[in-house]
Amino acid sequence: MKVWAKMPENFVRRFASDPDYIRDISDVEAIERIDYEERFPCQSPSEALMLVSELVPDEVAIRYLPNGLLKDDSLCWTYSEYCAEVIRTANLFHSLGVSQEYSVAVLLPNVPQMLFALWGSQIAAVATPINPFLDIDQITSISDQANAKILVTLGPGEHGGQELYQKALNVRTASKSIRTIVVVSELSVSSQVAGIDTVFEGQEDIVDWSVGMASQRSDQLVFKRRINPTDVAALFHTGGTTGMPKLAQHTHYGEMVNIGQMTLLGPDPSKDQGVKSRMKVLCGLPLFHVNAVCVSALNCIVNGGELILAGPQGFRNKSMMADFWGLVERYGVTMFAAVPTIYAALLEQSSDSYDLSSLINCGCGAAPAPSSLLNEFHSRTGVDIMEGYGMTETTAGAVGHYYYGQRLVGSIGLRGPYHRVRVVIIDNKGQIERECDTNEIGVLLHSGPNVTPGYKLPDNNMGAWPETGWFNSGDLARFDENGYLWLAGRAKDTIIRGGHNIDPLITEDALASHPSVEIAAAVGKPDAYAGELPVAYVKLVEGSDVSEDELLNYARENVSERAAAPVEVIIRTEIVVTAVGKIFKPVLRNDAISLGYTQAVKNICPDLQFKVWVSEDKLAGRKVLLKILAPLTNGAESTEKKLEGVLNRLPYIWELIS
Repeated sequence: MKVWAKMPENFVRRFASDPDYIRDISDVEAIERIDYEERFPCQSPSEALMLVSELVPDEVAIRYLPNGLLKDDSLCWTYSEYCAEVIRTANLFHSLGVSQEYSVAVLLPNVPQMLFALWGSQIAAVATPINPFLDIDQITSISDQANAKILVTLGPGEHGGQELYQKALNVRTASKSIRTIVVVSELSVSSQVAGIDTVFEGQEDIVDWSVGMASQRSDQLVFKRRINPTDVAALFHTGGTTGMPKLAQHTHYGEMVNIGQMTLLGPDPSKDQGVKSRMKVLCGLPLFHVNAVCVSALNCIVNGGELILAGPQGFRNKSMMADFWGLVERYGVTMFAAVPTIYAALLEQSSDSYDLSSLINCGCGAAPAPSSLLNEFHSRTGVDIMEGYGMTETTAGAVGHYYYGQRLVGSIGLRGPYHRVRVVIIDNKGQIERECDTNEIGVLLHSGPNVTPGYKLPDNNMGAWPETGWFNSGDLARFDENGYLWLAGRAKDTIIRGGHNIDPLITEDALASHPSVEIAAAVGKPDAYAGELPVAYVKLVEGSDVSEDELLNYARENVSERAAAPVEVIIRTEIVVTAVGKIFKPVLRNDAISLGYTQAVKNICPDLQFKVWVSEDKLAGRKVLLKILAPLTNGAESTEKKLEGVLNRLPYIWELIS
């Protein structure tokens, strides 16, 4: 048997009482007869990397495509080189004054140094990966919450580096904690090369990565650090496109437990003859997010696999997307993870002329996928999209379809081993009122060794734990008769039409099944009579020619629940998504609120010139602002009374701006 086929056995112990394969919840319960601490012996990602570098030192660990394209000459690091770079990085960070009470903020795209910094900072301190697209205030807030002493970013000479470097300088000026900026330049240059000229020489507290690394030992740590399993390894921010992000704490052992949970549910190379090659994961999701870090990068380490970094921008690079199926064929990709919007875009690229036989596992999370997308992907590629569910607060994965089990299209699957889930009714005080019945929608709670011990700031934990040990996900879900979980949107995404709770997925699925629709997103528009009415925003497949009215009629004919039929369909050339490809509904929700108030004003004051927008409000959450653009020469008082009479019936606080 190949060494790689037995690799997971070093991290997930097997016992005589275990089932041959995990197919259903009874097999998971059999697995759980052995305590998880006995099942998962590895205590930290750094321990895992060092072990794998001893077992398969010469296997390729990282393959980096500088532009994410077929024409790229790839740069490779073996496992022994990977481990050496991580040790060298930990020594560099230690030399710059960090220890485990501090963190290292990493503001990088998907370059190899992002991985070296991520694992190296977990050894020397705590890792804090940050979305490079956040604004200066948000990055500063994260850095200060995390007590980050070092900020790692791109040099101004790299593609996209000028903006990031300037952002880093501004963050250091605004931050109370950042003292040193480490600048990654010469991305193709190994840190083993000494004597590299640097444009940062003489600049205070700015260190060139290559120069700093060249003086560090790579064979051993130059400091003592005993990593305890419950020590915080990383701080991952949640949200962050508006407002100040919260930081979820990940422990070293929690990360390893979660990888073990996912490994148990995935393909078993030691038994399954269909798994013919070692794991090769194409990574296009951003490495500041738990999906890419755990499902792709750490998963590769545990399996002794090859991580293929598809360029700094990953799936954001349209040229990479055009080359995607060619990359799968050339590099024998066995697995990749993406989100529904990415899968929808990939289906626009023809895969007919490529050999995709290496693909055995395609993961999908972050948002529910329309059934039509799942079915079309399978018919085109012959591979199932394995829908799963997780969140930053569960380390990564929590619920999913078992590789050897039944796959119910539209469901997110069954719970992972050693992970507990409940669906409950939460009262208006945030307390658990009762457990939900079968097929009754409620709030999804999580408990288990992979769940965060809490947010970094104590205030952020208020209301997050309705019962000791149980985390409130804020997601709505239901259990079916066989224990499978089905998502029903976010609690705050639910559209309440005349007291009727509407799952936006029903509206979205109906529209997504139309051949001209690439993305559909449904939100509630305020209405004086119904409270909210569903409206849908859609992005069309390139080259499609279909009207809003045609889509509106199509949705009404195809929704599975009459109340979920949208009252409007709005076509957009682009729909805002987060850095990992989730549809960012707050933007659409604000747009729909503005639309509702605008229509209400026009109905009573058709000649009025005005502007409506939505503002964040600390007490109310959202406030609608109305500004009259032309002076009211006659009947100003009457107009204001008309506005009050109508707008006061709508659900949001509003204010007339003079």
